[in-house]
Amino acid sequence: MKATGFVVRSHAGGYLVYASDLGKTLACQARGRLKKEGMSIVIGDRVELSEISEHTDGVSAVITKVCARQNLLSRPPIANVDQVVIVQSLKPQEWDPYLCDRYLVHFQLELRSGKPVLCLNKCDIASQEDVRNLQSIYEPLGYSVHVVSALTGKGVEELVTQLAGKVSVLAGPSGVGKSSLINRIAPGLDLRVDEREDEFGFGHHVTTCSELYEISIEQVTGKKISEVESENKYWLGDSPGFRISELTHPEPVDVANQYPEIAKLAENCKFADCLHTIEADCNVLANLSHIAPQRYKSYTQVVQEAQNENKLQKGTPHKVESTIKKVGRKQGKDIILPKLKGEYRNESRRKNIQSLKDYTKMKSTDLKELRNLDDQGESNDDNAR
Repeated sequence: MKATGFVVRSHAGGYLVYASDLGKTLACQARGRLKKEGMSIVIGDRVELSEISEHTDGVSAVITKVCARQNLLSRPPIANVDQVVIVQSLKPQEWDPYLCDRYLVHFQLELRSGKPVLCLNKCDIASQEDVRNLQSIYEPLGYSVHVVSALTGKGVEELVTQLAGKVSVLAGPSGVGKSSLINRIAPGLDLRVDEREDEFGFGHHVTTCSELYEISIEQVTGKKISEVESENKYWLGDSPGFRISELTHPEPVDVANQYPEIAKLAENCKFADCLHTIEADCNVLANLSHIAPQRYKSYTQVVQEAQNENKLQKGTPHKVESTIKKVGRKQGKDIILPKLKGEYRNESRRKNIQSLKDYTKMKSTDLKELRNLDDQGESNDDNAR
């Protein structure tokens, strides 16, 4: 028996795969051939299954093939994503305009099929003026902005309409309430959360792995719906928070393309490689009043990061460690082996060949002396016998 499905969780020793034609979640192992070929399997991958069998504790199968991916996020590692929802906290101690923009840049580079969705959580402890200011900055730039509260449920139904029928992933720093938001959307999941704060007022990191959860419209709204509508399910992924150092860096000259308002003004700059920071005849610098100050500040920070990363990449020496050696290539990868210590190593062929060359270059008189020594050695051996 065969089936198809997609990976909803990766764990030590195997995978959980949802097979839509069976309507079940299966515990699966990867075929040994896939492992030998170095095929990676990540959450969201569409896979083909075989050897499906039922047990008292569930259904198991073997993953025989990983289908071609539409896209792949590197951090968090999830494939075939329709949209990313960047969750940020409106709590005064946690809100960071630079961090918000940095996540937007990262996921615009990772998923080029559409802009990320911006979800501003904990609106119950934010001022209405601050909320309106943020909406006035990001909504005109083409971002969908949802102001929600995982605690009270405010704005959650509007967010659900954005998620329906898609594979979405919640992403953002630790402690902004991603898992709490999923619990509000689907209380039955009962994901682990930690409401405690550290000494700086920030939430704790609780989620340790990514996972996709199947959620129906009925779960979210609590309303009875028809059988046709009941097929309208969607998948929502939770993911661990990650550090700034793990975010994708663009080329310095490409940073402007990740800021819609700057990219538009940059079309009229004199120089094509203008970074819009100190250059002469820069149309962006001439029109800074049309850009939100916090956005331009974060832009200059990202440009600086991109320049530093660029220098680091160019200055990194690509040398092989002295304790290892390359012995060829296999399937496009270098074969690396450890070098043996001196007492365990044979003399190199190069050294042996060089010794032979040195021997042939010896004068004939030297060779005669060597032969005489050899003859004497043989005579001594005969006498000894």
